[in-house]
Amino acid sequence: MKSRYDTVAIGLHWLVAILLIPMLLFGEELMSDDGGTFLPSIHISLGVSILVLSLLRLAWRMINPPPDLPATMAEWEKTAASATHILFYVLMIGLPLTGWLAFDNFLPCHPGMAGVTIFGLTQVPYAPDPGRLASNIHNLASKIGLALLGLHVLAAFKHQFYNRDGLLRRMLPF
Repeated sequence: MKSRYDTVAIGLHWLVAILLIPMLLFGEELMSDDGGTFLPSIHISLGVSILVLSLLRLAWRMINPPPDLPATMAEWEKTAASATHILFYVLMIGLPLTGWLAFDNFLPCHPGMAGVTIFGLTQVPYAPDPGRLASNIHNLASKIGLALLGLHVLAAFKHQFYNRDGLLRRMLPF
């Protein structure tokens, strides 16, 4: 029975975290048209990166199941951990997709954004226009993601410093 995540899972976890945390905290500011298309291009490029890495991470997790949770965890904690991970995957995949769907609806109010590119290589591809629905879902999901991130970090610290059950060490790269 393994007690830690493997190197690929750990690397993908921290890489997605490094990209996702600033997006949750500053994503709206990055879409400001004050600075032209540079910051919005960063926002969209990071979103594409999060989507691709999250799909890779999900595929890797399906092929390489995570280690069992500590036996000392209560059933409600295990259920909460499982629900949190599922919701994180829904958000890490859903946020970039709803952002893409919302982009065409965003352009009429911000015509200067028409030059936004993905990694400076290509324009944002056309998406079906669901009206304001995608934008509303994207904004709500980002707030849920921020709350979920806080819960995730607090739970990790609780297990590390209160329970002292080694749960956090399973995902540390050292």
